[in-house]
Amino acid sequence: MPQLSNALVTEFDPISSVSESYRALRTAIRYKKLMPTARGIIIMIASPKSQEGKTTTAANLAIAYAQEGKAVVLVDGNLRQPSLHDVFGVKNNKGLLQGLAKGMAQQDIVTASGIPGLELIVAGGQPVNPSELLGSVRMAELVAQLKQQYDVIILDSPSTLDYTDASLLTEYSDGVVLVAKNGKTKREWAKQARTQLEQSGARMLGIVFNQS
Repeated sequence: MPQLSNALVTEFDPISSVSESYRALRTAIRYKKLMPTARGIIIMIASPKSQEGKTTTAANLAIAYAQEGKAVVLVDGNLRQPSLHDVFGVKNNKGLLQGLAKGMAQQDIVTASGIPGLELIVAGGQPVNPSELLGSVRMAELVAQLKQQYDVIILDSPSTLDYTDASLLTEYSDGVVLVAKNGKTKREWAKQARTQLEQSGARMLGIVFNQS
């Protein structure tokens, strides 16, 4: 069984104020009335820099959707500094990298999260060419498959201002949530990240201010 991190507050303490904040985020996204091109919607979680709470936000939002009865998959698109496997306590030897670089089938790169309704596609490693893989035809094909199978696809991404990967991932996303951390994220970083994402065609859904 996966050893879930205490950061997954929506699973361990669903009646807390923090969990309610993630449900409020879920509701706010619903009011944006995203219009997916297939069954599922893809929500990308971004941040200006690393260590700003992006992966924690992505994980808890994914759990909030699963608790609502949605079929959810959480994808670690951060092939630079993957951490989703640590949050859920699963192995990182099979995931997005194997699907993109080795052609493994979608069903073979999915990992159980230990939470009903939620599945994972971890990074599967750190390739030398992440931008090329994320911008590949195979990535587009994988995204199309996921949209047919799941109601909600949550896509974790690398830091926006450090790598081009996040801008590439906006191509697949129906909407983007930007995460900033109080006391760490500079205002100009958040502005630059938002501008960069919008220039890449992202539909910005809003900014989440992470307190932890």
